[in-house]
Amino acid sequence: MNKSPLVSTFAFTLALAAPSFLAAQEHGVQQFDPQLISRVDQIRRELREEGRDFEVGVNPAMQYSLDQLCGLRPELRQYDFASHAQGGHLNNEVEDLAATPLPAAFTGWFSPVKDQGQCGSCWAFATIGNLEGAALKKHGAPQGRVNADGSITPSGVITTLSEQQVLSCNPDGYGCQGGWYSYDMLMPANANRGAGYYQGAVPATAFPYVSNRVACSFSLDTSYTPVTQWGYVGNGYSVPSVSAIKAAIYKWGSVSIGVYADSAFQAYRRGVFTGTSRGNQPNHAVLLVGWDDAKGAWLLKNSWSSQWGINGFMWIKYGANSVGTAPAWVVD
Repeated sequence: MNKSPLVSTFAFTLALAAPSFLAAQEHGVQQFDPQLISRVDQIRRELREEGRDFEVGVNPAMQYSLDQLCGLRPELRQYDFASHAQGGHLNNEVEDLAATPLPAAFTGWFSPVKDQGQCGSCWAFATIGNLEGAALKKHGAPQGRVNADGSITPSGVITTLSEQQVLSCNPDGYGCQGGWYSYDMLMPANANRGAGYYQGAVPATAFPYVSNRVACSFSLDTSYTPVTQWGYVGNGYSVPSVSAIKAAIYKWGSVSIGVYADSAFQAYRRGVFTGTSRGNQPNHAVLLVGWDDAKGAWLLKNSWSSQWGINGFMWIKYGANSVGTAPAWVVD
């Protein structure tokens, strides 16, 4: 049965009314003020000088600074190693799968793109997006697909889960100032740890996203989507081999990862994003949901609205901008 994906707009609905927008449109994307247009022109010139041929353009995420958008905080990794070790035997399965031939192109299971707004909550969106993909796979949803025109179609929606729960209730995150993957707080096995740990993720309707760290307050008398197991591909610090990341996507449908988002990444529109030798420490959490060896690239799912990139997705060259740092899988 075909599903009609519902794309969450949340904070972007408010952003459309911001005075920084112009009435004119550029290729269907509403423009910002002339300073941002000039900034994109400068990025285009730099890309030409560097021989990088992907397209950039004005998009809604460019009204925010990268500091506002990018909230991956590696120093918080220390809080999650106790639970992820439970998935060690599944990591062994990934190692075995990585040694076998995989398709030249593959798309996994993933929900529609959402919009984190002007909050460094990418870590919460990567956590919830990965769990939503796991739930879609578990319940027999179709894989996402890359269409003939290059557009991306998600797997659909079973239940849209709450990023706000992760943002507001996580005992170890910094709210809009950043965090790390938060699977531990959504594991039933950890629920007896006390405040900040739950039987799983609640529906977005129980705790809607508001692009701010508001008080942790929602009805506990609701349904939960649990994290039953999760783990890193590799050691949780570095970028594993391409084959290992592929094997994890093939087995679980998606992985949450760290990537270095710079100004060219922020302005991305289409094509295969290629990296630069400049500073490459990961600062942004996203999902990898597929690959294409003909492009030599991962299919990356962002959380900067469907008006960024290709319907909210990006093709990014294997190895570019530290893509694939600390990949993590999850099982619903």
